Amino acid sequence: MMNKKIFIIIAIILVMLFSLVACDRDNNVSSDSTNTDTDTDIFYDTDTDIEKEQGYFVATVSQNKNIAASPYTDNASVPEELQGIYYSADAPGGKPKNDGTGKIYLTLKPSPNICITKVVVNGEYSSIENLGRDLYCIHDVKSDLTVSAYTSNMIAVQRKLFADYGYGISNDGKLTVTWVENPNQPLRYVELSYTDKDGAHTEFIDAKEGKRQLFDMIEGEIYKVSIRAVGEKRLGKQYEIECCYMNEPKTVKFPRIEITTENLVWPECDFVSSPEDCWGAGITNAFYEQCIMTLYNENNEVVYSSSENEDYNGAKLKIRGNTSAKYASHSRFPYKLKLDKSFDLLRPIIGRKDNSEGYADRDWVLLNYGNDGYRICGDAISDAVGTEWSPDYCYVSLYLNGEFRGIYVLSEAVEEGNEGWRVNVDKDGYVFECDAYWWNEDYYFSTPLTKNTPMYYTFKYPDPDEKPDYTYLKEYITKFEEALQRDDDSYLDYIDLDTFVKWLLVSDYLCINDGGGCNLFLYKRNSTDDTKLCMGPNWDFDSYMGNIEGLSTIRLRWDGAPFYYQYLIEKPSFQKRYIELFNETRDNLISFVDDAFASIDKEAHSQLLEFSIARFGTSKTTLQTRRDRFVNYLTQHLAWMKTQFN
Repeated sequence: MMNKKIFIIIAIILVMLFSLVACDRDNNVSSDSTNTDTDTDIFYDTDTDIEKEQGYFVATVSQNKNIAASPYTDNASVPEELQGIYYSADAPGGKPKNDGTGKIYLTLKPSPNICITKVVVNGEYSSIENLGRDLYCIHDVKSDLTVSAYTSNMIAVQRKLFADYGYGISNDGKLTVTWVENPNQPLRYVELSYTDKDGAHTEFIDAKEGKRQLFDMIEGEIYKVSIRAVGEKRLGKQYEIECCYMNEPKTVKFPRIEITTENLVWPECDFVSSPEDCWGAGITNAFYEQCIMTLYNENNEVVYSSSENEDYNGAKLKIRGNTSAKYASHSRFPYKLKLDKSFDLLRPIIGRKDNSEGYADRDWVLLNYGNDGYRICGDAISDAVGTEWSPDYCYVSLYLNGEFRGIYVLSEAVEEGNEGWRVNVDKDGYVFECDAYWWNEDYYFSTPLTKNTPMYYTFKYPDPDEKPDYTYLKEYITKFEEALQRDDDSYLDYIDLDTFVKWLLVSDYLCINDGGGCNLFLYKRNSTDDTKLCMGPNWDFDSYMGNIEGLSTIRLRWDGAPFYYQYLIEKPSFQKRYIELFNETRDNLISFVDDAFASIDKEAHSQLLEFSIARFGTSKTTLQTRRDRFVNYLTQHLAWMKTQFN
């Protein structure tokens, strides 16, 4: 009886011991292990019965926290029985050298958000090299080795570990996230977090892949994806992507632009505030991204493509603007589009008054106020007043990397051109700007009247990168400023009176409420005294419809006033020409406005507006309503102006 009891007790003890051993073994090999007190062999014991051909150097790997591992094989096959054993990569999967020149490559894979702080190798070798991505190379191996890897938690930093990142949506709604590594800072992996119809997910992806297709999007639903680069010891900045699949706007009969950037990278920039005593907010580090640009007419026909062969060298895109970019709603930035070869993008979608090849150009702008009507109103008034040149434009729907970005304005840029097209200057002429954002440019100059104001001069032409010689221009403007302050008409020796009067009258008709950053463009046709300083074109209309009984704020005399109109409006000769032009143009304004609104398919625009509202929560005001509001304002404003200038 006693023997039977002893036997049972011994059996129970053996079962308990066996269970403890099994449990301990399971805990040691688990990828979730947090054992930091002992080094645990997570691979095959080197004393197993695996038959090793002569010349193999076997490395066993131990851990102190959350280390998994795999052999580095350069895609070579590895005998099944050798899985988990590291060996020389001189001939991966085959025989290494055993003369002291062999190499063993170790791939150590810590758990997410854990980094390797130290690798200890015991055995005969010359050195160990960290190759990045948790890959190590042990040089000149002469014996079997034992490797221990030690870890710690990674440090989260607000650092841009990516060179670039982006995303794109295919025509059938598949979301792809992409990234580009910084060549000077290789990554270990990329962390992606998102929620789809199956719930929340977090993926850890080999950074070398460069892209990952995540899921099929449901049309109209907004998804958020976070992407983060993970380096050797640092967790990079986490970026949030908000995207929506909307293919239906393509069915609306309206001109459309589709742009796909190389690697699906979205243009980015940094935002800066103005220095003390300066105005505005600006952008910097706005670099071009290579892209393919395709233009469709209202019948969904391709009328231009920058590339026929998926070649991303045909065009490039970057963020433009200053305050308009910094405060862009829903990250719907204004863009500058530069073609490799000149082409007239507007001719296939709006037509031209003539067929001049002079309209072709490389530089175009995509402006983010296609939901509004102030560009229509401003350009219509400019045409009615008879300005020398007013930029042509067309409202378009924009897709960027497959995502609908709303209604934009495709417009000619303010730059040098020929007679009747863009700004008419000779090769030695100037197109420049009295610029509130001069502090954000590399090249600028001041004159006596602008020196103590927030406004200096910057160049549109010649290219400021060429550091043009502004000596002549500065001296000419200085002479004009001196004449402007005299009590006579000597100022007329320096300026083209009509261009200055027309620019102000356009601003007064619209009652522009922007005294200092309203794009004060000027030009001079050449570098001789045979030509005069000209004003224009009018450009920035977003502060239109100020007081009915008021005029544009550029007229005001105030501390640090930035421009010359406060002096010009005191000149009888200027007043006389202003009143003449007012009487010549005032009765034709509304007809020009109606013609401008009639050139846009307002029904199609309203359909696109519904999609824009659903995607971005933009204003619901239609173009017809905006036209009616402006005409009502203009009618009352003109009645008041007649009492002032009759």
